[in-house]
Amino acid sequence: MVNNLKETKIIVCDDEKRDREELVRDIKEVWQDPVVEEAQSGEEVLRKLGKDGDYDFVFLDIYMDGMNGIETGRKIRGEFPDIPLVFVSSSREFGPEAFELNASHYLLKPYKKQLLAEIRDRFSVPDKSEITFYDTGSRQEVTVPCRRIAYIESARNYIYVHLSTGAELKVRKSMQEAEEELDGRFLRISRGVIVNMDAVERMNYDSCEIDGMTFMLSRGQRMEYRRKYNDYIFSRYMDIPGGKRKQ
Repeated sequence: MVNNLKETKIIVCDDEKRDREELVRDIKEVWQDPVVEEAQSGEEVLRKLGKDGDYDFVFLDIYMDGMNGIETGRKIRGEFPDIPLVFVSSSREFGPEAFELNASHYLLKPYKKQLLAEIRDRFSVPDKSEITFYDTGSRQEVTVPCRRIAYIESARNYIYVHLSTGAELKVRKSMQEAEEELDGRFLRISRGVIVNMDAVERMNYDSCEIDGMTFMLSRGQRMEYRRKYNDYIFSRYMDIPGGKRKQ
């Protein structure tokens, strides 16, 4: 989620200058002193993101010459899985594709500025937007956004926090303590595993998959876990038109 202690950095990409400038103007009216950069193509967005992807939002128009918004979104997801993507279009046609890319929102033109405020508020909740762990490996406190946590595993008196970047933190803490500190996007699917539902790539009958790893659902609670996952995904997807509930 957006770190409220720093400036909000946003990229707006649209090859139509008038539409791009209108969206930039609306964003500046809704957000408090954002840093907004403009891009005319998907290629330009990727150049701006560079190696660290230090942006809080990327707004992508879908219909663009060359690399369209969906193609750009796929490339961004491959490099920066945590950056919130907002797709902008005059058509509902690409709703399913946007959902598969874990879009934060799908703005239909003409949109109401109230929707921009809802996007802002959704990603600006300060409580539990990040969590601090004491990593016994590096012997230092590490603060990470909750959205960057892919899953957590337990082993004896420790938990292992696996981040979407591939990094791993070893923390002396119980699963119960970790579960209490995390927000509603996390689901404990067994005694030893907590998953970030936003990071789940596939939910099966008896397991779920994240980043090539398969985690088994506790046998007696499989139906309940699948229900919670589907309810969570559906609640996120309600704002994206034309999509289908993730299976």
